[in-house]
Amino acid sequence: MKGQIGKFEILSELGQGAMGKVYRARDPILDRLVALKTVAPGLLSSPDAVARFQREARAAARLQHPNIVTIYELGEVEGTHFIAMELIEGRDLGEVMAAADQFTVPQKVRIVADVCRGLDFAHKQGVVHRDVKPANVRVGRDGAVKILDFGIARVTDSELTQAGIVLGTPSYISPEILRGGAVDHRADMWATGVILYEIVSGRRPFEAATITGLVYKIVHEPPPPLDHRTLGLSEALVGAATRALNKDPSARFPDMAEMGRALLLAIGDAPPEPSLDPVARRRAYELNHDEARRRLEGNDLSGALESARRAQSLDPGQIEIVALVAAIEGELRSATTVKRAPPPPVKPEEPTRVAALSTLTDLRTRGASVFRELATFGEPPAIQTVALSPVKDVLAAAGADGAIRLWNLHTRAKELTLRTGLHWRTGHDAMALCLAFSPDGKLLASGHVDGNAHLWDLEVGEEVPVKLRHEGVVGALGFSPDGSTLASGSTDSNLRLWDVGTALAGESRRVLHRQPAGVTALTYAGGGEWILTGHANRILRLLDASSGRLLATLRGPEGQVSLLCLSPDGQQVAVAGHDRTIRLFDLASREQAAVFRSPRRPVTALSFLGDAGHLASVSQENSVQLWDLQEGAAKAALWGQAGDSFVGIGLLTSGDQLAVALADGRIRVWGMA
Repeated sequence: MKGQIGKFEILSELGQGAMGKVYRARDPILDRLVALKTVAPGLLSSPDAVARFQREARAAARLQHPNIVTIYELGEVEGTHFIAMELIEGRDLGEVMAAADQFTVPQKVRIVADVCRGLDFAHKQGVVHRDVKPANVRVGRDGAVKILDFGIARVTDSELTQAGIVLGTPSYISPEILRGGAVDHRADMWATGVILYEIVSGRRPFEAATITGLVYKIVHEPPPPLDHRTLGLSEALVGAATRALNKDPSARFPDMAEMGRALLLAIGDAPPEPSLDPVARRRAYELNHDEARRRLEGNDLSGALESARRAQSLDPGQIEIVALVAAIEGELRSATTVKRAPPPPVKPEEPTRVAALSTLTDLRTRGASVFRELATFGEPPAIQTVALSPVKDVLAAAGADGAIRLWNLHTRAKELTLRTGLHWRTGHDAMALCLAFSPDGKLLASGHVDGNAHLWDLEVGEEVPVKLRHEGVVGALGFSPDGSTLASGSTDSNLRLWDVGTALAGESRRVLHRQPAGVTALTYAGGGEWILTGHANRILRLLDASSGRLLATLRGPEGQVSLLCLSPDGQQVAVAGHDRTIRLFDLASREQAAVFRSPRRPVTALSFLGDAGHLASVSQENSVQLWDLQEGAAKAALWGQAGDSFVGIGLLTSGDQLAVALADGRIRVWGMA
């Protein structure tokens, strides 16, 4: 099966249900496989339904946890809404439960304990799943357990009811949902209890010939009792299943963390972490409750709901918090705008420090021992791309949630989080693929998958209110050396030159240069007289910056060009692409000067090391390759831990330290030994 939805290339259909279809797809920009879930247009027929879908999907996308599937992107093409998410090669929990000869009961219980961990994390972030069932849990080939489809049931349940659609049977739906009562995290606990009951007994706790009969049993009848002796299981394990299925939510476990610990103890696994102290639990409840009230008074409805749900997960029996959650949800349904507080100002700029790497000769003689690890710091979510300020040691990191975080590489502290208006309202926005600082370090530009380029004033810590837009993904940005022009390139095959002065005044004035293929990389060169562009069709084009006239076409890459890095002396440019090479071009002769092979994966970031003779690269692996361009080979490698994935790199202004960004949100700094 072949086709396309937006930028995604459809490879095959993975499944279909009442909500829509799920496809195996490829993201050509990031060259990765994804699971693409589409929602049937009829289920989002009203603006309110679309708004709920987007709000819940963005809330789910903020959940970065080992037991929760990562959401990459939310979008809409010709009326079809979709979610692009992590593709988990493996089987769903239903298949695992049915394979009695392949998985023991303790192995299945450990899977459920992982589900408990993922759900507990989501609940503490104010997100309730509402549709926990075996089909929404994937077990990867490596044994990793991942929960799918957070928040989707909440969005579609009213639309499905109106449409007369029944999503399977209500076997995993809690009695309080079926009665139409208030719903909190304990509904997820009930569903997990049904799964556990089915694992230990081989059957579901409630079965009937009709849906009406099944609903009646779930609401009114207790589950058939389990005899641990007959089943040959521990009394504690059977007791955990029974407790999770109590009709009274207050009689279930206080939270999913407690349930997960009980399951591990029941099968004799290592002693779990101690449960939250009652005094600490009460204090955490009060802090989150007060924060929810404060945010509600400030009309920060999304933030208020998150805080209130966190409080509810800590003490769900409190009537006041149940009422507060209901009130905030009511406000959200009727709100036309959702406001958040403005961001704090950026801290004063540090003095500029410029120096070349002082001991490059040591790199030739000592190799990787020149460097030692100094620090690792940071926070989720995942980092997509980074840029280092040209005037101070501040690293801008674009996260998977669409926000940009600025880190001081000396204090290891986060200075600022940049958020669009949509991010302030919903907690999520389109992911950024590229970043660029202005030469004076006062402005930052970000290019996003939704076609928008945002301009940020770092002196006040706010977005400049101007629309800089392409019709395709913005994958390349660069300021002219004098800072007067911002160049942006896109998959729409356009190079746009924006006047920065008028942009700061709120007007989007630009010059458009049509290109023969999508623009995937760019850099200014020749002191600002040229613009070099890299393209999806593997070519490089050298353009006159003032007129856009083609000066030369450079060939050599055998795959899409993804990176251009100008040498400090401006005489050469390093080019990386999907062909897993680093190519060095001489700009005077406009000829390819050298080719270096990346070990296994395409290069994701490049940085010259203070001169034109040394280069550092990372390739989404756990090593930094240090290249000696004179010898034409990788001279050394800096290694991280197994499982690390490096996505960005930059040389600090002192010239003797390297900063590397990891895909999980951390930043690591190496310095001279």
